[in-house]
Amino acid sequence: MRISTSTIYETGGARISDLHSSLNKTQQQIAAGTRILAPSDDPVGSARALVLTQSNAINDQYAINRQNAKNSLSSAETALQSVTTTLQNVKTLIVNAGNGALSDLDRGYIATELQGNLDQLLSQANATDGTGNYLFAGFSNTSAPYVKTAGGATYTGDQGQRFLQVNTSRQLAVSDIGPAIFGNIRTSNGQFNVVANPSNTGKLVATAAINPATAGALTGNNYDVVFDATGANFSVINRTTNTTVVPSTAYTSPQSVTFDGITTTLTNTPTGPGAGDKFSIQPGNQDIFETLTDLINILKVPTSTPNAKLDLTAGLTQANNNLDKSLSNVLSSRANLGTSLKEIDELSSAGDSIGVAYKQAISEITDLDYAKAITELNQQQVTLQAAQQSFVKTSALSLFSYIN
Repeated sequence: MRISTSTIYETGGARISDLHSSLNKTQQQIAAGTRILAPSDDPVGSARALVLTQSNAINDQYAINRQNAKNSLSSAETALQSVTTTLQNVKTLIVNAGNGALSDLDRGYIATELQGNLDQLLSQANATDGTGNYLFAGFSNTSAPYVKTAGGATYTGDQGQRFLQVNTSRQLAVSDIGPAIFGNIRTSNGQFNVVANPSNTGKLVATAAINPATAGALTGNNYDVVFDATGANFSVINRTTNTTVVPSTAYTSPQSVTFDGITTTLTNTPTGPGAGDKFSIQPGNQDIFETLTDLINILKVPTSTPNAKLDLTAGLTQANNNLDKSLSNVLSSRANLGTSLKEIDELSSAGDSIGVAYKQAISEITDLDYAKAITELNQQQVTLQAAQQSFVKTSALSLFSYIN
């Protein structure tokens, strides 16, 4: 078989080029620390490694979400811990205010201190997390959820609850809305809580309900239905704003009067009202800010008469009951936060274990066996050198060499 000089050069050059390519690839593998530089190196292994890498990236994102959720929950827990302390201080002040030895001036000092607690509580309800988002505003977390008003505070957030995906099948609430924590103080099973003053002498019964036609005028304030010294006339006073909403009106049984979206019905059972009888009307569901505002107003009223002292006792009792319910709401929310934080810790532990498993599986598929690779590199270097030297000798096999 005749082999031309060009064939020798072509064959030898191609072989040397292949050896160079193999040597270069091995060097790249050693430098990168992986045996798969391109999918063509191991199509099946590359596909498996891609799936595992994507799963590991998703697991890492869940870990980030869990950390963000933990930060938000921890911020909310810190805020509610301060709320708990404030409410406990208020409860102590309520007990102190019931001391019969205190003068009107002393109760005025307590009212001033309660005003400070109210402002502090409002600030805590408008607490933010580390990124400036309001914790208890629902989805509207870029603006303060509570705005101070004459009757306490108004919630301006929404009813949305923010969630974070912390696992493949678990979404976790990262906060609660303000009304669920600072509101939901049920003073009655009905729409309004109508309470007869302890000093009443008559047998009249009062009820209150929302008037559908004027429901848009509801204020959420507290009202008093007050009979005059004869018991023949009554008026309605907005106790929150200290304004008269129904002027003196002659009473006949039964009688209904509508004001600020509320219809109040007065009925003899069987006798009518006594002189100076009074009924208080407050929303069946109110918040802690309204409770504290009412309490402050009660403490500012002089107790120079026996009836005024009875009003004070009734007001303190109502405020104490409302405060207990509000404190229960806060503690319930804190319990939920604690449960969520514990769950995050457990999910993080499981996620870390899964992450280790993913990384180990990826390593088994893609990691380079350095001992084998270096041995192969040395072998390839020897083979390349031998090929180069044999090519030099082979390319010199020509008749022209003998002519020379």
